[in-house]
Amino acid sequence: MLIDTHSHLADIKKIDKLLSDCKNNFVTEIISISTNIDDSRKNVVISNDFQNIYCSVGIHPGEILNTDLQSLDEIEQLAHNPYCKAIGEIGLDFYYKPYDKKLQLNFFEKQIEISEKLNLPFIIHCRDAYQDAIKFLKKRKPQVQFVFHCFTENYETAKQILDLGGYISFTGIITFKKSASLRELIKKIPIESFMIETDSPYLSPEPKRGKINNSSNLIYIAECISKTLNIDFEKLGQQLRFNSVKFFNI
Repeated sequence: MLIDTHSHLADIKKIDKLLSDCKNNFVTEIISISTNIDDSRKNVVISNDFQNIYCSVGIHPGEILNTDLQSLDEIEQLAHNPYCKAIGEIGLDFYYKPYDKKLQLNFFEKQIEISEKLNLPFIIHCRDAYQDAIKFLKKRKPQVQFVFHCFTENYETAKQILDLGGYISFTGIITFKKSASLRELIKKIPIESFMIETDSPYLSPEPKRGKINNSSNLIYIAECISKTLNIDFEKLGQQLRFNSVKFFNI
């Protein structure tokens, strides 16, 4: 029923065991996300080999200082694979220094062009750069769908994204005790406007904090949102699945 819309499987061993654990926790599909060329190559192979795994390909903003723009030709080639369902994760990250804002925007633009050319959605990584990203997208007017993954910002920022036609996605952070404001935010936005993800192996949700995360833990995020919205778990799961299937065209 549930789809983990953002997990990093490129270097994960024992994927068969992971899929078995996922099945026991109502997680039926996974989108394996790429951050660089190597990840992108590996994820295409993984999605070819495992029936319930799809992938994205792309260059993370934190990787671009070590990446040539010509590498995007290979990203485009890999994206033709039928199991590649998105370009990403791409975007802006002004947290880690040094960073090159102009170069990040250039990579962002070029990869959006690939997503539009191939009619694939794109997945945005954004850190300390939300207003820059929103301003860019508002001017750019993408012709395909996009999602801001691992969303932890306020309602005003969420509304700006939704007004642009974008989606937002929530991780295990929403289960943390300190994340009351995030749980309040989710009450204010349309249920059709968001998806959920583990971002594994990072950001393990309660009650798995302190352990390596994996896609089977998506159930705890769904349970938290079900409780927060006072919606039956199965009904919520069906809606989240609908949102994800629509976004990724799976």
